[in-house]
Amino acid sequence: MHEVASSSWDSSNTRYGPPMRTLAVLAALVACSTPTTRAVPTPPPSPTPVTPVAMPVPDPGPPGLRLPGDVKPLLYRLELTIVPEDKTARGKVSIDAQVTKPTWVIWLDATELAIERATIDGRPARVIPGGDDYVGLSTGGELPVGPVVIQLEWTAAIDHDKSRGIYAEKEGADTYAYSFFEPIDARRAFPCFDEPSYKVPWQLTFHVKADHVALANAPVVSETPEANGMKKVELAVSKPLPSYLVAFVVGPFELVDGGTAGRANTPIRFIIPKGRSGELGYAKSVTPRVVTALEDYFGMAYPYLKLDVAVVPRFWGTMEHPGIVAMGQPLTLIRPDQATRSRKERYTNILAHELAHYWFGDYVTLAWWDDTWLNEAAGEWLDLAITDAAEPGWNILDQRVDRALGAMEADETLSTKSIRQPVTTREQIESSFDGAITYLKGSTVLRMFELSLGADNWRDFIRGYMAAHAWGNATADDLFAAVRQQLGAEVEAGLRSFIEQPGVPRISAAVSCAGTPKLALHQQRSLPAGVVDPVARLWSVPVCVRYGDAKTTHRTCTTLTTADGELALEGACPTWTLLNAEGTGYYRSTIDAKLASQLLMPTSALARIAKLSAAEKMMLVADVRAAVDRDELSIDTALALAPLLSRDPDERIARTAFTASELNTAGLDDALFANYVRYYLATYKPLATKLGWKRGAADSDDRHRLRQNALGAAYYDPALAKQATKLALAWLDDREAVDDDLVGPVFLAATHHGDAALFDRVLATAKAPRDRNEKQRVLGALGGFTDPALVARALALTLGTDFDLRDSLSILYSVVGARETRSLGLAFVESHVDELLRRLRDDESSWFLAYLAGLPCDQASYDRVNALVQIRAKKIGGAEIAVTRALEASRQCIANSQRQLPALKAFLR
Repeated sequence: MHEVASSSWDSSNTRYGPPMRTLAVLAALVACSTPTTRAVPTPPPSPTPVTPVAMPVPDPGPPGLRLPGDVKPLLYRLELTIVPEDKTARGKVSIDAQVTKPTWVIWLDATELAIERATIDGRPARVIPGGDDYVGLSTGGELPVGPVVIQLEWTAAIDHDKSRGIYAEKEGADTYAYSFFEPIDARRAFPCFDEPSYKVPWQLTFHVKADHVALANAPVVSETPEANGMKKVELAVSKPLPSYLVAFVVGPFELVDGGTAGRANTPIRFIIPKGRSGELGYAKSVTPRVVTALEDYFGMAYPYLKLDVAVVPRFWGTMEHPGIVAMGQPLTLIRPDQATRSRKERYTNILAHELAHYWFGDYVTLAWWDDTWLNEAAGEWLDLAITDAAEPGWNILDQRVDRALGAMEADETLSTKSIRQPVTTREQIESSFDGAITYLKGSTVLRMFELSLGADNWRDFIRGYMAAHAWGNATADDLFAAVRQQLGAEVEAGLRSFIEQPGVPRISAAVSCAGTPKLALHQQRSLPAGVVDPVARLWSVPVCVRYGDAKTTHRTCTTLTTADGELALEGACPTWTLLNAEGTGYYRSTIDAKLASQLLMPTSALARIAKLSAAEKMMLVADVRAAVDRDELSIDTALALAPLLSRDPDERIARTAFTASELNTAGLDDALFANYVRYYLATYKPLATKLGWKRGAADSDDRHRLRQNALGAAYYDPALAKQATKLALAWLDDREAVDDDLVGPVFLAATHHGDAALFDRVLATAKAPRDRNEKQRVLGALGGFTDPALVARALALTLGTDFDLRDSLSILYSVVGARETRSLGLAFVESHVDELLRRLRDDESSWFLAYLAGLPCDQASYDRVNALVQIRAKKIGGAEIAVTRALEASRQCIANSQRQLPALKAFLR
């Protein structure tokens, strides 16, 4: 699964089956590849008479977080009746299982299921309620060790509001049903052993409308007409899957052939709402290239029999189900007039991430959620390389710096967590999918070790690890053991030091030229000024340094395992050093402000000698900003760099100016804010004016992305805003009047200065959009108006019935995110927060509360937000850690602002 919080406007930048079979047949099913037809079941054995034994009284209580492990599934035969418009689905399941330890009760995961019938080995079973997560089954006697068949019938809700379990969405006049089970929502659709370690084959059968499509992980083997306009759709037995990876779609979908891909000529097909095939041009062209790149990396053929791309309604829902990957409409369906680099990049990169999971997660599956990182960090690490292989002209690998920085910012809080942490509560399952730490930090750490060891050595290690655990489960200890065996104990220790403890190291250095030149290195945890970690932490850090003098440049590496170390240098005594060569290390570097300016100035002699890469310059600018937060440099040092950077002839470097000039303005008084606006316009308005509102025929992607950033100046400048308003009105009349990836900057400025007439035009478009993407886009724009009356109208839309809250919540994000409307937004949240949270899933609630918690940079706002979020976060899965970290970041912002205020005032004056 790929969780990336992103604005809609971001243009720059994510059952009953046959009776019991013999254990020999089951063992063969698990070991063999997926058959193309259903195996013929053996006749059921006659039940063995059992002398009833009284069940202990009272009934045993349900398990805690995890099932007891005394019964294990071997094969599911699952049968579902799904009509997308209905409120419920009917189900039957027959589970061939093995009792591994005598037990009175078989416990299964089940949430909000109405169990109608249950048997164990053909004998009626009593259903024992097990709270929110479990159902127990008992025949009144103790079950001995050996094979057992569990059969149940039930009804399950079809969710039309929160996209959980089996959910349905309307597109035009039609309704389509989908599934989403990660991490623990399969139990909302059917009773099962809902833990990733229970990885077995599944055989699915559907009863659906005769004109509907029913597709899932394995290929369809037969369709048979049934009474009342229905049909029966039987699928082949799947490869071994944990319950969270079972997936299906049902509805009047259109199926579009996508050709074949890879070594096995795997058939590709797109499953889309009717009438949208014209929007698949780019997806059809690039998907085979992504499959081929993955096969090349792993040195093996695509491991499943087919690749269906199920296009689900929203970005949320994108998921790596084997054989039927889910990709959101905002990613996949791209109208010809919207086929911009940014849209193509998002599809390619996220598809690469999800299909990387076909190996990291599907082929080899985590055993428990404390190792979510084995899936997500690995997928996030590999997706850039696969995207680069599919689209080599994009310079996509530069993004590794942005990913590292996103992780470091979160990791520079005491409340952050380690990449791997014990999961002992339901809430911690959700928090294991931490975007900044699990995904970004995890991927950056893996990339750092890959590059320090050599890409070929790392690839060979990955291939060996995959082969050793093929079609099974693995733990972090399995991975570490493979690292130790193939790469050495030192590498294992280094990887563990980053995976098993929180924080990011800070590396400082001092040159010594008495005799052979040396670099004295020191590591400590990087934290903002005034913050001290009570635990003394050390990492085994692969440190690569570039250095030189006025004529030469050198590069050398070491592994720093202690607080202090020494690195011998080549050549003469260096006059300059760069502590993070290629920008690939997951660590902060101390930096001299004067040296940084010289290295970043394209015309300086030192810059010409050093020839820093784009990634090195990006990391250097970020290190300057981090030094400001540690009170090692003054804020004016960073702000003064921005005009210099904005004029760099390399547009990738020019974009780093926005990192240098970034400032949380929430805590500034009006006079100081006005001064900051003048500085911002003086820095970026000339660039915005020069680049203009339309992409030139000869403009590179990098220049156009710089344009998208620079035009943010229109938010503050009346003249540019007037142009933006004219363009916004033109776009509302004709969607091709504005470059699609400039619509965001256009409406950001236009709505900020907009009146009621523009509001009404945008609202009318939101009520009659061309598609779901457009609806989300214009709803986000409605949150950009600043007139209090218009803000109130926009906020009211989140409580009404005209729009789904999952779409209209973007209004609230926009309102509370803007300095001018934040107070109005917070007042609204204070009045309606519990009503809003009841309508959201836990992950959506967690994201929203964490967003609120990270906004304040003044004490009054902090107190207000803290009262809103902290108590509620304790009741929502995954929210407490995210909110605690965001609140800490807000406190840091307040402290930094107060400390930097004198220098900021002097500079802006």
